[in-house]
Amino acid sequence: MDKLRIIFLEDSGSTDFRRHLVHLNPFTIAVISFLSVSFITSSLGGTEKELRLVDGENRCSGRVEMRVQEEWGTVCNHDWGKEEVAVICSQLGCPTLIMATGWTNSSGGSGRIWMDHVSCRGNESALWDCNHSGWGKHNCTHQQDAGVTCSDGSDLEMRLVNGRGRCSGRLEVKFQGQWGTVCDDHFYMEDASVVCNQLECGGAISFSGSAKFEAGSGPIWLDDVECHGNESALWFCKHKGWGKHNCGHSEDVGVICLEGADMGLRLVDGVTDCSGRLEVKFQGEWGTVCDNGWDSDAAAVVCKQLGCPAAVTATGRVNASEGSGNIWLDSVACNGHESALWYCRHQEWGKHFCDHNEDAGVTCSDGSDLDLRLIGGGSRCAGTVEIEIQKIVGKVCDRGWTLKEADLVCRQLGCGSAVQTSSILYSKTKATETWLEIHSCNGNETSLWDCKNWQWGGQDYPCEGAQVTCSAHREPRLVEGDIPCSGRVEVKHGDKWGSVCDSDFSLEAASVLCRELQCGSVVSILGGAHFGEGKGQIWAEEFQCEGSESHLSLCPLAPRQDGTCGHNREVGVVCSRYTEIRLANGKSSCEGRVELKVLGVWGPLCSSHWNMEDAHVLCQQLKCGVALSIPEGAHFGRGIGQVWRHMFHCNGTEKHMGDCAVTALGASLCSESQVASVICSGNQSQRLSPCSSSSLEPTSSTIPQESAVTCLESTQIRLVNGGGHCAGRIEIYYEGSWGTICDDSWDLVDAHVVCRQLGCGVAINATGSAHFGEGTGPIWLDEINCNGKEAHVWQCHSHGWGQHNCRHKEDAGVICSEFMSLRLTGESSKGTCSGRLEVFYSGAWGSVGRSDMSETTVGVVCKHLSCGDNGTMEPASSDKIASRLMWVDNVQCPIGPNTLWQCTSSPWRQRLASPAEEAWITCDNKIRLKDQGKPGHCSGRVEIWHRGSWGTVCDDSWDLDDAEVVCRQLGCGKAVRALKEAAFGQGTGPVWLSQVKCRGNESSLWDCPHGQWGHSDCGHKEDAAVQCLPGTSESPPPGHKSLVVLVIFGVILFALLIGFLTWILKKRQIQRLTVFSRGEYFIHHIRYKEMNSSLKADDLDLHTSSGFENLEVLPEDVMLMPTRCVNSDVPERSADVITRLKGEEESHNCKEMQVQRGTFAENEEWYVKDPDWTVPTSQFPRQLWPVSASEHCRPARVE
Repeated sequence: MDKLRIIFLEDSGSTDFRRHLVHLNPFTIAVISFLSVSFITSSLGGTEKELRLVDGENRCSGRVEMRVQEEWGTVCNHDWGKEEVAVICSQLGCPTLIMATGWTNSSGGSGRIWMDHVSCRGNESALWDCNHSGWGKHNCTHQQDAGVTCSDGSDLEMRLVNGRGRCSGRLEVKFQGQWGTVCDDHFYMEDASVVCNQLECGGAISFSGSAKFEAGSGPIWLDDVECHGNESALWFCKHKGWGKHNCGHSEDVGVICLEGADMGLRLVDGVTDCSGRLEVKFQGEWGTVCDNGWDSDAAAVVCKQLGCPAAVTATGRVNASEGSGNIWLDSVACNGHESALWYCRHQEWGKHFCDHNEDAGVTCSDGSDLDLRLIGGGSRCAGTVEIEIQKIVGKVCDRGWTLKEADLVCRQLGCGSAVQTSSILYSKTKATETWLEIHSCNGNETSLWDCKNWQWGGQDYPCEGAQVTCSAHREPRLVEGDIPCSGRVEVKHGDKWGSVCDSDFSLEAASVLCRELQCGSVVSILGGAHFGEGKGQIWAEEFQCEGSESHLSLCPLAPRQDGTCGHNREVGVVCSRYTEIRLANGKSSCEGRVELKVLGVWGPLCSSHWNMEDAHVLCQQLKCGVALSIPEGAHFGRGIGQVWRHMFHCNGTEKHMGDCAVTALGASLCSESQVASVICSGNQSQRLSPCSSSSLEPTSSTIPQESAVTCLESTQIRLVNGGGHCAGRIEIYYEGSWGTICDDSWDLVDAHVVCRQLGCGVAINATGSAHFGEGTGPIWLDEINCNGKEAHVWQCHSHGWGQHNCRHKEDAGVICSEFMSLRLTGESSKGTCSGRLEVFYSGAWGSVGRSDMSETTVGVVCKHLSCGDNGTMEPASSDKIASRLMWVDNVQCPIGPNTLWQCTSSPWRQRLASPAEEAWITCDNKIRLKDQGKPGHCSGRVEIWHRGSWGTVCDDSWDLDDAEVVCRQLGCGKAVRALKEAAFGQGTGPVWLSQVKCRGNESSLWDCPHGQWGHSDCGHKEDAAVQCLPGTSESPPPGHKSLVVLVIFGVILFALLIGFLTWILKKRQIQRLTVFSRGEYFIHHIRYKEMNSSLKADDLDLHTSSGFENLEVLPEDVMLMPTRCVNSDVPERSADVITRLKGEEESHNCKEMQVQRGTFAENEEWYVKDPDWTVPTSQFPRQLWPVSASEHCRPARVE
């Protein structure tokens, strides 16, 4: 069908049709209409169509016309845009570089309007493939006929008019045969560069808006032009569209290109031709540049443009004067790669908001004429920062001076890192008017000159010189030590190492040194060239540290007060971190088998007590991030050598394994397959923090063994004030605060959970009533009721966090089975630093064997007990004493530890041992006399052992009463003279005591009133000394006879009182256990409570009694007293029965008694009937047996 005709016949049938049509359903009518339109439209779409552009300059521009059904018509421009233009240009085979709606000499068409509301995607092959309203459907007139211009740009032109030549003026473009202007909206230097390059006028110098070259006329062809700068023509840049704008001709843009301007650049009034005030010639006239936004990138462009060195560029006029005339440029912004300053972005030429006091300056240098130094601080690594640039000297302004910039200076000078942004100045520095001000260092530069935007010159506001103290100012090290973190102290001044005199190095200075070297805390200071004599210089300076400094460089120095010092007086220090640990046999340095070096031998660490907290600390120490897993078994091989059984007690937040408590004494045996391993993350910056409060809820779980964790739960609980990590007041960390637990309902089952959580075995005592002192902060938990199976004590039932009705006098505590204490016990006349070596473990005292005990081990024992640094092994007591319980044997201590717990030994095992097998030790006295550097015999300089170091006594207030106490304490008879001013030579180490004021009858010098330990203003030239007369006995001092009478009378009254109390206490059944410790350890008083009857025999062993207070020697196996009789048959000899005291009321109904574990001679029976009957300790039985059922009995007591 070539043509479609729709004919309505005007006959009688039509009337019938219309009549029937009226009666049709509306829906039917709609369907018929839709099908009719679709049929007609599709029929038109299928006809042959044609497209053309008419009335334009050529066939590629003009009004759009279409031929449909052999009839030409137009297209309405409703919604007409670049996509529709693109389809038309492509369909007609016209250029598509320049496309625009509209055309030259546009006029309306005639005939049909075939299309309206055309919507193309841009990729259609023909215009009629685009969506539109329908053929012939429109709401337009021919005044809205659409037009198109397709061009390759060859018919477009551009010019600059109304300027000084063809390369400057108002920008105009000829399009569609008509010249028009360009709007200045968003017009920048990149756009001007395209214009100048297109006109072959050199680079763009400037552009101006606001019709600076007068307003144009005609169309405004372009607006919002956005060029990248590399386009070949302006019309190829992005813009709103040809003829589309929101401007008037008052916004016509103008451009000045290089060939159209008389330009120049120079630096004037400086030290050289490459420094000074910056001036620019524009349009033949010189002017300055404002320093607003002026930076090192802009300065670098200037230096390169002038042919000056550009390795180092600085801003600022230095000593150049202010300029005059025009200020041509302001807000200059360069990227540093421009070939000339005027190619940088800036405001319009001559437009600024500045005065000449803001004129920019530049200094260009290759770095050879720059110098950086620190002055006045006592070394090249401390002091005020001084700058010299091209022979002009100035200082760095401290405005904005931070540790980041200071650290950069230290690195540039090879002085390590900055420790503070100030310095102790030992000499004055000259005033200056030339300053260098730093604006933007990022901290990663290699020198101060690499910082951007530093300004060099005068300042209009006050400035102070920046200072810095670098770590290498006084860089310390320890040399010639037997173990890490010990040795002779040497300090580096500049580039030279030197040793330090023992009189110039205090305990506070040693603490700072250990901290700076990451060696933990100071253990002891050793004078007299203990680690051998050095061969270099001995610095004549005294370190006056407070002890809180992070680096030795921060300690003030003072000239030595004691004159010259020889190498025989060089000081040495021993710090706490001695642990040598490594990872072996891993694929990287951050994974492998954990190995320790003990007694000079490397060996694998046993994994029986190795956990994720320990692994985290090791990973942090090795700079390997956090622990991801601790594989079980010999994952990285078994290794060679002995398997060391050390147990580390880390909480996971320590920085070094040496900061963790460690126990090796009595550790259980370990198989070769139990080897500790760790796999670290390798991310050095990764850290772990304590868990949030949500992890402390009852649903929280323990740390997984095989996966990474984000926090550490073990940091949330600790025992304090108990002399060890397994005894003390319980404290919990919750919501950012440490708090305590109330003792309401606190019992042994609850205490078991705490001990198990801390890896401290089981509880042997649950203490209350602030037994370990009152805590501070919140009381977190109250009315705790555990079932014993909880992993954390906060998982037990309680009132809830912070809910309590207690005060800190009710703080709960615990003593766990792994708590240990040490003592020397024997004849009271020999004091606390001599006797049989005993250790308290699992609730009982036992002796320590002497097998393989070296001098080093004896020294560790004495240090542990604060009884000096050395001692001797003594033969066993000659008294015929029966065998006693021994806990441990084969103790071997390496060099380094100061506690016996870190020494290896045989595993814990109670056995009977004879006195010949026991270790009997006599430690050196804690006070001694020295004659120069040799021991003095009852005459000499007084020295005291305290806190791991020997020190002296200041002679302030030193008199004969003080000397009397010293002579008596040393067993040297009567004091003859109290000497001052280092009469027996100057000592070493700390001056421990000053202002000593004895009465003369004290038992030791430290019992006398004195000043604070280690705090005095004395030097060793004031060391006190004594001269005693051996073999003489002292008579009571005048006035003391009446005191002796009073004391005797008091003793008698006290004895009567004791007798009365004893008579009362016989009627009560009380059992007490006293944990007795020596030295600086606490005395723990333990009262046994009811014990869960379901405990196993092995658990019961841990609760055996251990001793009575004030009993000098008492066999451990007779400490438990019978509290009730047993109304039953005699139990089997192998049974171990321990009951708890249920009350203090005396009971005559014999139902229970306490039986001490031990051996018993065959057929021996003990019956206790007489309440006044006493049993001597030497005759007390190994085991108490029950009496017959008819007997009434009462507790025996031990004398």
